[in-house]
Amino acid sequence: MKWPARVATMLFLTLFAFPVFPLKFSNAVFMLLTLATLLMFIIKPISIGKTMFQNLVFILPFVPYLIEFFTSGFDPLARFEFEKKLFFFTAPLIIPVFLKITGFKNYKIPVLIFSLSVTLLTIYSFSYLLAKGLLADPSYYENGAFILRDNFEHISGLHPTYYSIFALCGGSFFYCNLSACKKALRIAGIVMATLLFVSVLLLAVRITIIILLIIILTHIFLKKISVLKKAAWILSTLLLMTLLIFCVPSLKARFGEIITWADGNSFQENTISQRKMITDCSWMVFSENILWGTGSRFFQDELNACYSTKGWEDKDQSFNPHNQYLTEGIAYGIFVLLTFLVCLFWIFKKIIIIPEARYFMIAVILVFFSESILERQMGVYFFGLLSILFYNIEDRL
Repeated sequence: MKWPARVATMLFLTLFAFPVFPLKFSNAVFMLLTLATLLMFIIKPISIGKTMFQNLVFILPFVPYLIEFFTSGFDPLARFEFEKKLFFFTAPLIIPVFLKITGFKNYKIPVLIFSLSVTLLTIYSFSYLLAKGLLADPSYYENGAFILRDNFEHISGLHPTYYSIFALCGGSFFYCNLSACKKALRIAGIVMATLLFVSVLLLAVRITIIILLIIILTHIFLKKISVLKKAAWILSTLLLMTLLIFCVPSLKARFGEIITWADGNSFQENTISQRKMITDCSWMVFSENILWGTGSRFFQDELNACYSTKGWEDKDQSFNPHNQYLTEGIAYGIFVLLTFLVCLFWIFKKIIIIPEARYFMIAVILVFFSESILERQMGVYFFGLLSILFYNIEDRL
């Protein structure tokens, strides 16, 4: 069992470097991990009934995708949507069995690998932007810093929103472990956490900036200091964030769109105007199909029909709801949405005792309001891998 366990452990840890690898590579690693885990299970069978039952919380919300795929006669669109969720039908079964067979208990190692991989991606991407002089070019901050964000996505291979959430969690994970490190490692952790937080500010993804602010305020609120000191820290944080919004070009451009929209001077390219249209149409389609939903095959057509009534007829702009909760509700109705919410609550209720998981929880709960991150496989890996790890690890403190 030693060699299969060692190979499986290496594959498992490699999975957590998914931000720097192509998705096909991560998929191949996960398939090899599955085979290694099944081999270990054959060699040394263990009782897994309770483990499987506990992990149904990851599977239940996505069962409708499986049902629609089979009942639709294997429709290509239904298959496409189901394949995006396939990880939730396999990982909640394979990873817990791997953890139980190998006795792997140190959740900090996978979390460290994830954080380091995001740091490496940050150094590479921003070094390239800096070397090309793009960070100092004022034209790259026009139209909500679109050109800067577009170039970053091209270089890094990650959408700025996904990268920003990864960087925010990675920086928070580093921060969680600073007190337990020796001086040299503590300095390295501070440098990497700072680098990741600065990158979040430079890319200026609004929801991530809001999450960062909430994480900082939550940390201050939970600190064991006097009320007066808490008030001083909170006020200082709010003033600093306000100052940064006016001084950092990308932040100024992104948050400036809010002012433009509020003044009634918005235009179709203004992302706030786009988000309002997307939100209005998403709520309308959801309310019209509140009981059973549209099905994953048809919800985009329903949304596009609504967009065209509002003057948006560009076929290349098939926006999803940009809200994971509404995405589930539109696709399969209120009962599936409630199942999704209950399962999230159950997962977070169990993992909240883990310091790193608290930051992860805040990030996930809030980003789900602004992005449908489970509609991309990179988002599925992020939420799926980390939440399954936190949920199943035995050594929690």
